[in-house]
Amino acid sequence: MISKIINIKNKDSQRQNAPLLMDKNVSKSIDINENFQELLIMLGKPCSINRVDTLFREKLLENLNFIPEYEIRMVSDTVRQTNKTSKFILYDKVTEKQYIEVNLKSPLGSILREAQFILLVSIFLAIFIGIILIIQLRGIIRENKFVIFIKDYTNALTHELKTPISGIFMSSSQLASGKLEDKPESRQKYYQICRDQSSKLLATVERLLLVAKAEHSAIIPNIEDVDTKSFIEKIAENFRMNNFRQKNLEILTLLPKEELIGKFDPVLIENVLSNLIDNAIKYSDSSVKIEIICGLSEGKLRINIKDNGFGISEKELKHIFNNFERGNKVENKGIDGFGIGLNYVQKVIKAHNGNIKVESKEGKGSEFIIELPN
Repeated sequence: MISKIINIKNKDSQRQNAPLLMDKNVSKSIDINENFQELLIMLGKPCSINRVDTLFREKLLENLNFIPEYEIRMVSDTVRQTNKTSKFILYDKVTEKQYIEVNLKSPLGSILREAQFILLVSIFLAIFIGIILIIQLRGIIRENKFVIFIKDYTNALTHELKTPISGIFMSSSQLASGKLEDKPESRQKYYQICRDQSSKLLATVERLLLVAKAEHSAIIPNIEDVDTKSFIEKIAENFRMNNFRQKNLEILTLLPKEELIGKFDPVLIENVLSNLIDNAIKYSDSSVKIEIICGLSEGKLRINIKDNGFGISEKELKHIFNNFERGNKVENKGIDGFGIGLNYVQKVIKAHNGNIKVESKEGKGSEFIIELPN
């Protein structure tokens, strides 16, 4: 490139200073060009660096469409030999003792400055494509979780409903056979089985309906002033009277002597307490002891439900309120359940702007602590 520039300059100088020496047959000769340059130097008309710079810039603009930052100067042969040619320093010969040196200053920076718009657009497109990919990936993961949810829900529902239905069918078949007509005690036993299994089936269906409603719509509590002491006593007495799990059950209520008025939705909180008490009974051995403690603490209504059941390991405590989450030891015992009740409980408490937490040790029992604004 620089040689072309010098040739152009040579032609320009020749027209001005030595027109008689111009000849189209020798204008491209390097030797004559160098001799001519030496002659011009002897005559005091050396090559103009400003002119070379102008031509060099024009050539850069023509070839690159932009001009990088550079320095151009005339140097001697000694300087040329001292400074080795590199990818950022270029030399072109003018005469035997004179060279043009072009030093490119930060060419990468110049290219980036010129291409900054393209770079910005590219970065924006990359980010945009990345966001779309993340959204699609999240959609795929969510769809996969939904498929797993349906599968687990179906399996759990089948298992939960099969037990009471089988019990009712077996008992009703015995009663309808006529074999127990003269055995009132046995007949009464099968009537009791039908009653207990029907009660269990009804409770299961009601719980499923509540959970399904909570999954598909927001829970909006209807807050009322509730006599909390009688409210809790009533729930505890219902479990004492309807002990369909046939366990040695003891439910203690530790309530304050003074009147205790709570502000909550009685229907939703009854579902919450019933679920926690039923879990305490279900996930315990044959002898069950449950303590329900209630009182005011720092302006909040606090309800503790403590049991002597199997307890929950520290690892499983972190996920206890997730859907379909059940402890490994619980599942190994073949106890019925979906693993969705505690998720529903948590949603109801959050809808009341309250808080629920659990403290448990494996083999020692669990304690659920509910705090509601009051």
